[in-house]
Amino acid sequence: MTKHYDRYKLRPQEELIVALDDLDFSWFPVEVNKVKKLWSFGWHIADIAKHMKRDPDEVAVLIMHLARQGRIRRRRMGVLGN
Repeated sequence: MTKHYDRYKLRPQEELIVALDDLDFSWFPVEVNKVKKLWSFGWHIADIAKHMKRDPDEVAVLIMHLARQGRIRRRRMGVLGN
């Protein structure tokens, strides 16, 4: 899959809206490993977020990222836990 590049967004003629700019999608490796462990234990995504002191949407994006990379396994109940 190629990344989308839009040269018109470099110097936009109108205001750009950046989705989810209030969230932090950066993670330290130790945090990623902890989320992976909690995911493998079957924790609900909301419980992982609470434990990590992060917004549930930030955790959800990390889970999607890890799943797309094949770094975590799909669960029968998905984000709801086991």
